[in-house]
Amino acid sequence: MSSNVNEYKGNAAGSGALAGVRVLELSAGAAAVAGRMLADLGAEVIKIEPPGGETARTAQPLVTLPGGERISPFWLAFNVNKRSLCLDLDTDAGREDWIRVARTADIVVTDYQRLSMAENDALASLARAANPGLVWTEIWPFGRGGSYENYPAGDLVIQALGGHLCLNGDLDRPPVRIGLPVSALHGGSEAAGAALMAYYHRLRTGVGQRVDISMQECITWTLLNTTMIWQLLGINETRGGAVRKERANNFYTRLVWECADGYITIAPVGGGFGVVRERSYAALVAWMAEEGITDELLTSRDWNGRDAASISQEDYDRVAVIIGDFIRTKTKKQLMDRAVGNQILLAPINGVKDVLDNAHLRERGLYATLRDDTRGTTLDYPATWANLRATPLVPLRPAPGPGEFALADIDAESAQGATSKEQP
Repeated sequence: MSSNVNEYKGNAAGSGALAGVRVLELSAGAAAVAGRMLADLGAEVIKIEPPGGETARTAQPLVTLPGGERISPFWLAFNVNKRSLCLDLDTDAGREDWIRVARTADIVVTDYQRLSMAENDALASLARAANPGLVWTEIWPFGRGGSYENYPAGDLVIQALGGHLCLNGDLDRPPVRIGLPVSALHGGSEAAGAALMAYYHRLRTGVGQRVDISMQECITWTLLNTTMIWQLLGINETRGGAVRKERANNFYTRLVWECADGYITIAPVGGGFGVVRERSYAALVAWMAEEGITDELLTSRDWNGRDAASISQEDYDRVAVIIGDFIRTKTKKQLMDRAVGNQILLAPINGVKDVLDNAHLRERGLYATLRDDTRGTTLDYPATWANLRATPLVPLRPAPGPGEFALADIDAESAQGATSKEQP
């Protein structure tokens, strides 16, 4: 291993696939997502905050916690399992301290929401001069290089320019943004993966790399087959919300249906998916017949097979009324239980409460209950996003207060690591 590689080997949890890896995080959004993933894997992630804490702590929207703290839920969600070190990077002393801590690190993750390109490059130069083996990972709206290199952009702009926005919403109304900051979530998770690939390279060669992530490119990846449809068929996929036109149809189909206690998604009629959809429709019609709904229209043609191309909008609307009236009499659970038992292609549309109460997710161990005495909260966090049998994700620890970690702690731990390394 290169002499530039960090000799500190230990983290607060003392376990996990990345035990012994130290990550420095300068973030206000996307890099916090990357840091959370690396921390969950066992890395010691140290947030570098300005004195008093980073402004992302109080980014809108805010909630008031039982202990009185006003805080961003996004910040609270993505900063568990981390430490906080406050440095004034605008001062000579703060930059010297930055160099000091960078010498002990393996990975740095930064984002454009926290640093300008000039600030990022200045800190990277200092850190990599002191520690050439450092993996420096930065997240930008459009990545380095190209005409948009230094353009600012929020999540709405990135979703729009990534091609995602045009596919969401009702066709007769303007496109709509997905409510969650998907560019930060995708950009952060891709940054974590890229940083680990560069770190693996560092372990093999001793050479650190700079890694840059384009959030626009991460969003464009989410378009999946829609990019191929344009290239192969010359069709620009139309967006659709509750109702949309599938590419092979001459009519619009409903995808979101009201049921007794909410909504489900199902496309019973309209072609596509071949024999699987034909069997699904047959199972649905058989269930309806059990309950006395036997309108001949339901079986008057091969709705998903040879007759699909000749279905008119009027025909579809008539059969959709019959199906919709039946679905409205059933709860989401009734529909889901029957779907699983009879292979009907439908799914309930879950709200947050449904997801938190989901038996399958609970049985899989997705959630962990975290008690934070300082903030007076006890919250369930999604905690197990990957099941690693030999090196499971580390237990959750509350998100840190500003400056709970100090340079003296780093010095002491680095000394301890060096001493233990010398022992046989």
